[in-house]
Parts: sequence; structure tokens; C-alpha cells
Amino acid sequence: MTLSVSAWLQQKIDEYTFSVRDITVDFYLSQAKLDRADCSIQQLRQFNDTCVDMAEICQLNGDDHSYLHAMGKLHHRLVQEMGNSDRDRLFRIQAYQLARLSLTRLCHQLAMVGEWNKATALQSDFVRHAGWIF
Repeated sequence: MTLSVSAWLQQKIDEYTFSVRDITVDFYLSQAKLDRADCSIQQLRQFNDTCVDMAEICQLNGDDHSYLHAMGKLHHRLVQEMGNSDRDRLFRIQAYQLARLSLTRLCHQLAMVGEWNKATALQSDFVRHAGWIF
């Protein structure tokens, strides 16, 4: 039996909703690990991977707003970790490297929707926070 277009579309929307709900749980679990003082570089990478996975699910389903939101949360947290003096230098440098990648993805998406001022502001903010690396 074939599905009507309406039923097929509702099924795809439900699948997307469930996927986002599942990855949101993963996001909060990985964020909780990142909130601990003894967080490892591996947990930082896991947080990054979870956020990127969430953003990609959103992007594949045409949800540009949620894509920008997920990448924005990731980038903001990575920039925060770059400046966290309670973390060791290697952890902070890893956060810097991951933040460069998230900045690239964010600016690309912002450029695609014509938000040049936001992309420029993000770049300026990143350079300001990453000054200690140079």
C-alpha cells in the first residue's frame, strides 16, 4: 500500500522531530560532562561531534534556523572554553581548533542567507578571544 503525499510528509516530519529530540538528549549529556572541572579533551571532542551531528540533521532537513542555533551554541561554548583559565593549555588549544571549524561553518551559512554583518561580527569576536594563541 502506498502512502499519500500528506502521510509521507508527516512521516518525514515525525522522523526529523524524533531525530532532533534524540540528539538533543545527547547534547545535554555531553554538555553536562563539559561542565565538570575534570572534563577531558575527549569529552570536548564528543561535545563538538554531538553539536555538529545535530546541526547536520537540521541542515539535511532544510531547517536553517535550527542549524544556525546548534552551530552557534557549539561555537559560543568553544570560545568560552578557549578562555577558561581553569583548563590546561592543550584543552584550550583544542577548543580553539574546533572553534575555527565552527566559525567557518557558521560564517558560510550566514553568508548563504546574506547575513554578512553577523558573520563579520562573529569573526571579529573570535579574533578578540583568540588573541592569546597568536
